[in-house]
Amino acid sequence: MVGVFAGLKWHLVTSRIRAAGGAKRAWTIVGLVVLLLVAVFIGVSLGTLRLLPADAVPIMTSLLTLQLVGWVLTPLVAFGVDETVDPQRFALLPLRPQTLQTGLLVTSLIGYLPVANMIALVGIGVALSVPWSLLPVALACMVVQMLLCVVLSRAASTSMSALMSSRRGRDLGMAVGLGIFVIYMLFVFLTNSSGSNPSANGQALRTGVFGVAEVLKWLPPGALAALPGQVGAGDWGRALLSVVIALAGLALAWWWWSMALRRSLTTVPSSTEGSSPSHGVEGTAVAVGVAGTMKVVAGRDRLLAWRDPMRRMPWLMVVLLTVAWPFLVVRGSGAVFAVAFGALLCGAQAGNQYGVEGSGLWLHLQTVTDRVRARGEVLGHAIVALVPGLVIVLVGIAVQAAVHEDYQHIPAAVGGCLAALFGAVAVSCYMSARLPYAQPQSRKSMFASSVPGQKGRTTAASFAFLIGGLVVALPTIVLVLLSLLVDPLWGWLALIVGPLTGLVALAIAVRMTAVRFLENGPEIFEQVRAGDRV
Repeated sequence: MVGVFAGLKWHLVTSRIRAAGGAKRAWTIVGLVVLLLVAVFIGVSLGTLRLLPADAVPIMTSLLTLQLVGWVLTPLVAFGVDETVDPQRFALLPLRPQTLQTGLLVTSLIGYLPVANMIALVGIGVALSVPWSLLPVALACMVVQMLLCVVLSRAASTSMSALMSSRRGRDLGMAVGLGIFVIYMLFVFLTNSSGSNPSANGQALRTGVFGVAEVLKWLPPGALAALPGQVGAGDWGRALLSVVIALAGLALAWWWWSMALRRSLTTVPSSTEGSSPSHGVEGTAVAVGVAGTMKVVAGRDRLLAWRDPMRRMPWLMVVLLTVAWPFLVVRGSGAVFAVAFGALLCGAQAGNQYGVEGSGLWLHLQTVTDRVRARGEVLGHAIVALVPGLVIVLVGIAVQAAVHEDYQHIPAAVGGCLAALFGAVAVSCYMSARLPYAQPQSRKSMFASSVPGQKGRTTAASFAFLIGGLVVALPTIVLVLLSLLVDPLWGWLALIVGPLTGLVALAIAVRMTAVRFLENGPEIFEQVRAGDRV
């Protein structure tokens, strides 16, 4: 039966390549080869740390712990990553829980993400095998680490699946995810903090990693990282303790998953889906002209963004990245320019306007039948990203300027960030019609975050949002560089050119998006309605 599970998962993983034909299949294979080469490069890079044996164990302890935390928390924060291991899909099959659990474990190890993790773990095993005779021990430890990641991840996901099928549960997931993200950023900031001596950044990072590793070594990932070195040194007492810690962690995770799986298969999930009254949201759904349609669409999007945790979570992440992330990457003067990354992310929130509707896009096809209303709809979606985006970006620049006393760079930073924001919104609007992709509409499963067969399309569109915004901002970037290298007066010109080029790009994108939607509405609908099946 386990072989049947593995065969089914392999069939699902490779079905996209088999279904594609001609050039599409070739490009898919090329993309997979490139990703494989990237994973191998990362693995080789990790393996080179064996040249620094004193640093390898603390660094790998931190990396293995972060890997485990990522496996456990990603389904909670991202609202699912792999719907093929959803236990509810097997509830009606005559399978014993033990058989199902073993089959799900095997299927969880088949896929692109597990393979990438395995390659990285091989690199970590090589780094920990000093001398080479310890390589079998290190690789065995990495096998246990991979099993621990999968088992603990599925245990947590299965335990939370019933709760996460409700809106209250997704609110909880959003709060937990946000809190974890804040803690992570504080951790990175503290481990990189070097006080008043900027030249001590490298030593401060090393000291911070070593200090954290001293605590993490008592957890299963830390025990697995230390075990090869303890065996090589002949410290059998500590080696035995590390084995007990690692295997005890794996056994407890397996038991937790077993209990959660039994409960999931024998309990009918409840739902708290519901919505409160709109309390007088924009008066009428009858729109006249561009302004009227824009007002109706913007009001609806604003309300949904406030109610739906899956729409609210990205905005909270964007706020943190815009305001706090510059502190992590730039020390001192120039931190205001790092806010541009947050501006791109704000603009990307206008992306996939039609995909979020699912089969509900049919109503839009019936009502939006002319260019005037089509432009109004695109503008409505854009406004909902622009207004909060402007506030977030300006607040981020103000915070960085005040903390670092970097007021002379404010004009150039504002110009560059606004160009990036407007440019990203413009490109996101156009790509919504040019490269639409389906989004899961049921929001009932913790294991589904995207529609099968469209992950590549989703990734391409997401990168297009960011890169396109950067391209629109290129003229302003040139002016910003001139303000830094030649004369600060160029920054004032960037303050004028940035918003102007962004607005021109947005106006052009709105027209092009409206035309493409009217011409290709049925094709877009056929693409995005697949989200209703997930």
